[in-house]
Amino acid sequence: MSQAQAKKPHLYEVDLMRACIILGVICVHVLSSFNVRTPDGSWMDVSSGILMMTFHFTREAFMFITGLVLFYTYYDRPFSASSFWKKRFLLIAIPYIAWTAIYILFQGTFLKGFEWTAPYLVHTFLTSLATANQYFLYFLLVSMQLYVVFPLMMRWLRRSERHHQAITVAAFLVEISIMIWNQAALQFVNVYQLPAWLRILVRYRDRDIFTYEFWFIAGAMFAIYYPRLKAWAMAHARMLFWTWLGMWCLLFGIYFLNRDVFHLMGGQIVDTLQPVMVPYSLAVALVLWRIGLGWQAQHARGRMPRASRVIRFFGSVSFGIFLIHPIALRFVELLADQIHVSLPVQYAMLPIWIALTYVSSGVAAYLIGKIPYVGYIVGEKTGLPKSMARKTASSAAG
Repeated sequence: MSQAQAKKPHLYEVDLMRACIILGVICVHVLSSFNVRTPDGSWMDVSSGILMMTFHFTREAFMFITGLVLFYTYYDRPFSASSFWKKRFLLIAIPYIAWTAIYILFQGTFLKGFEWTAPYLVHTFLTSLATANQYFLYFLLVSMQLYVVFPLMMRWLRRSERHHQAITVAAFLVEISIMIWNQAALQFVNVYQLPAWLRILVRYRDRDIFTYEFWFIAGAMFAIYYPRLKAWAMAHARMLFWTWLGMWCLLFGIYFLNRDVFHLMGGQIVDTLQPVMVPYSLAVALVLWRIGLGWQAQHARGRMPRASRVIRFFGSVSFGIFLIHPIALRFVELLADQIHVSLPVQYAMLPIWIALTYVSSGVAAYLIGKIPYVGYIVGEKTGLPKSMARKTASSAAG
């Protein structure tokens, strides 16, 4: 077996990134559910808004990791598009279809005006599949778009290795331009005045692969030049930290600029699709990666065994947490509503609800992943246990 075909070392640092990023996702959604209850302009409204922006790196960071892992796995070895599609689509199309149906049925238990009729359910299901409008399934839809074009990206980047630096810079500038266009124009467009095809493109721009093109290319470049970039990051930890801190200060200023100068409202202020989020999200991803590299070095020496088990657990079930947490969050919100305390006390209790949502979703994802075949809905390839499979085969032969 050639060196390129040999199995590559597991990137434990990415496990830590996944565990932290999915925690950030839950932080955003818990903060968002609290923020709508706060009086406009109050200290709780402003501080929770800034915290939401702080954690809003998660979408881009997940896209970055997706590109990194794919190119790390496939770039320098023989590649078959048909085998790739068969493997990857099986692990993402099944969860996408299953959770679309699960979310629709779940919403039927509490949404007013929900119709338990076959025509309504079928129409809602098909529309949701086409638009990924059930909770946060946009990530799966964008990932499937990436899988479609991944073989072409592989061929392009292999043939253009002399120009990788220029490609990365160009992708970054294009990403910034898209974010400027979104913040300055697209978010104010009345989509119902547009032709049908353009209405779809504008309305669902947040689930279009082109919107995140930089993150997949950046992930690819990290994978291609991983040893070199890893050595650089290990030697420049302080630079990465101070860069992140500078980006956060910029983010802090942009929040007030959006609110008090541009007079944006609500979600427009903290929208993840704005220019500042590109360098900020990249800075956060790099800091998490560097922390992950440090943890991996400690893990390799046998240190921090308990922390390592926790990190590896949540990293391994992060995809399942992403899918399950909207349901867990619904029940956590119902529990929080039973505690009648002042708004500041509710604010102080948010870490409890974040931890409860995170842990319960992780445990649920782990347990579902262990169920034969059902585990596919959380991205786990689970068939019958070997002993049961042997008995089944023996019975069939007899």
